[in-house]
Amino acid sequence: MSGCVTVGSVGIKPSPTRGVPIFGNPASGTVPPNGNPASGAYPPDNNPFSGAFPPQGNPASPGGTYPPFYPPASPGFSTIARPRLDCRLPVTAGGPGSGGFIVFPGGTYIADPSSSVTLPATSPTAPPVGGPGPGYGQGYGALSYDRQFSRWVPVPANQVSPDGRHYAWAPVDGIYVMNVATGTQTELGEGRGWSLTAVEMDGVYAGDVNTGGLWLLPYSGSPRQIARSGYWRAATSTAAYGTLTSAVPPGVSNTIIRLDLRTGDVIDWFSKEGTTSGVLGFDSRGYPVLNVNYLNGSGNEIWIATGPKNASAIAGYSQPGYGPGTGFNSYSTTIADNNGVWFQGNYQSYNNSASGVALYVASKGFYWMSSIGGQLAGGCY
Repeated sequence: MSGCVTVGSVGIKPSPTRGVPIFGNPASGTVPPNGNPASGAYPPDNNPFSGAFPPQGNPASPGGTYPPFYPPASPGFSTIARPRLDCRLPVTAGGPGSGGFIVFPGGTYIADPSSSVTLPATSPTAPPVGGPGPGYGQGYGALSYDRQFSRWVPVPANQVSPDGRHYAWAPVDGIYVMNVATGTQTELGEGRGWSLTAVEMDGVYAGDVNTGGLWLLPYSGSPRQIARSGYWRAATSTAAYGTLTSAVPPGVSNTIIRLDLRTGDVIDWFSKEGTTSGVLGFDSRGYPVLNVNYLNGSGNEIWIATGPKNASAIAGYSQPGYGPGTGFNSYSTTIADNNGVWFQGNYQSYNNSASGVALYVASKGFYWMSSIGGQLAGGCY
């Protein structure tokens, strides 16, 4: 394994003029930071949000180094102009028939009875296997909206191929794939327990639930093993991200590793002392969005990691002493589209709290878009 670099080793100091408070009045003269806190210059020579911030073991606090966060409207906050969108964001309460759309502008909700869809029968019939957490496997009971074919499908959005032509699910005895255009169902990897990593244009990427490793199971042709070890939680068309072991003991930090799907090379991608991390999803460029939890219970953060030496905290939730916290947190799978990165999560401050949907726009900050909850079921189009 090469390229082992922890975030805490970068050591970049924040700019005293560019650090934007996450709370207070975001309209009071402080403008969003120059540059792109998630992308910017690589290496992060001019990115004040990159590197070893927030301090090790202590989430960033109000007045810290996050991009600006424009919270839910309340008497304690000024009215902030949200991005003006003209699109429909699909959300679901989880079960068949619970799908609908948050319509922008306006943020109204329209239920869609056509979301009453279920997984087709498999042969032999077997109950689906639930994943170990949001964004980490099957997560059955969810729905998503296949925009390319204008229909709901009975799996989460991360189990639908980018072109919308295929979706997959993994019962106990193999992987089943549905061709949305033809309605044809096929089975891959028969007789084996699989954990889905990604559904891509070339096939399904999956790991063995017991032994780890990663395989590509093409829609036609023979399976190909890409890695013999590692537990791979999510992937794009070019790289998979996960951990070397399935878990670490309580009180031990973990490391997110990256597997190049073309070369098979594995490198350490993100590790922050005093935390454990997981993959929530990807931004529109394919970089992993990470949920970073502090082992001392002081809170959690959301990071975007663009390289082994470059990662940025874009939001966080501080809970000192395990008391009432402040900030934004999310444990659900993210959705990226042309507008930014969508999060379903919770916001809390000293005088305001809400659950709903937020949008991260690179170089501008986080915007609270709706207090309508539910699971994200696709991008806003």
